[in-house]
Order: sequence, then C-alpha cells, then structure tokens
Amino acid sequence: MTQRFLLLLFASALLTGCGADPSPPSTPPPPAPDATPDKGRMVFIHGAGSGKHSDEIAAHDEGCQKNDLASCHALGLALMTPKDKQGENNKRAFAAFEKGCLGGYAASCNGLGVMYIHGMGVPRNPTRAMELYKRACGGDVSTACLHVAMAYESGNDAVVADWPSAVYYYESACTLGATQGCLTAGKAFAEGDRVERDPEKARKLYDRGCQEGDDDACKARDALK
Repeated sequence: MTQRFLLLLFASALLTGCGADPSPPSTPPPPAPDATPDKGRMVFIHGAGSGKHSDEIAAHDEGCQKNDLASCHALGLALMTPKDKQGENNKRAFAAFEKGCLGGYAASCNGLGVMYIHGMGVPRNPTRAMELYKRACGGDVSTACLHVAMAYESGNDAVVADWPSAVYYYESACTLGATQGCLTAGKAFAEGDRVERDPEKARKLYDRGCQEGDDDACKARDALK
C-alpha cells in the first residue's frame, strides 16, 4: 500500500486559483490527452515534458490563447517540471491547467490537483488537491479516481484512511478502464476485505480489467472460486 501511494507522490502537475467551482462550457470539450483509460498501475500524469520541447510548447500556447481547452491542457503537460517545483515552467503550467479546469476540462482539474499535492507552482494544499481530484473523477478521468482511492487507502494530510471509500473510488476507476482499480477493488470483494464478500462483483471487476488487457486481472478472474 505504502509503495503504491508513493507512486502518487512521485507524480507531477499543477494549480492555484481554482477557488470557485468551474462551470461547464456550453459545448463539451474534446477528451483530454490523459482522460483516456489508464491501463497500467502507475498513477501519475502522463506526458510531463519539463519544458524541453519549445516548438510543441509554442503551438499549444497559441491554441490556449485562442481558448482551446485541449491546447491549454497539453500546454500544462508540456511545461510541468517535477524537478523544479517553483520554477517558471510550473507557474506557466499551473496557469494553463487552471484555465482548462475553470473552463470545465476535467483532466486539467486532475493536473491542478497534482500541482497542489506536490506544491508545484503553488503552495502545497492536499485538501484542495482532493477536491480537484474528486471533481476530475466525476468528469470521467480514471487517473483522478485512482488518486482519490489511494488517498483514502493510506490516508494523507487531507483525509483519514477509509477503506470502503477507497474501494468505491477504485471501482469508479475500474469502470473508466483503469486496471489498477479493477484489481484492487476485485480483490477486496473476492476476499471480503473490510467490505462484504461478493464473488460475483469481484468477477465482474476482474473481467473488466482483463478486457483492458491486464493479464493479472484475467488470472484473478479465472482463479476465483
């Protein structure tokens, strides 16, 4: 558990002025680059560019200035720099993610949550991070659901450990295609680990993970009695 939670803390991303809840745009934005199902077990924002690709950054910046929320999100990913938390790249990334989040782009709220949990480009604020993760999870960002689940599994500065809540968010992540959620929630229901034992629910969760290509989920499903 601890090792898996540390993977969360090894992530990287951004946020600050998302004080008010963002209202959804009149036209739903396209799916965010990291809103697609996360088939692996590592929980972090994919695509951190550390500001190394200037042409890519310039193109995303131009799109973001034209209020293309997908470009703002991509800009944040390209700029975020885990090794220089208070550097200029992270401040710019924070602003880009914030614009996307306020515009209703759920994956950008997840990015802001990561920024807050790590204090990247903004003072560290785990409580704010959890609010943003939950909002992004509600916007069908599987990685955000995993972030919330892991926090409830181990507890952190924002929430006390709460295994039933963790299982709930692991299930949510599984529904969105994140196989880590399928495996963790499936095992909990298969073993009756602090939740009521439910082999049929466990089978469905494992099967979902198997459909996403996770061999361990396939094996767990086939071994279930």
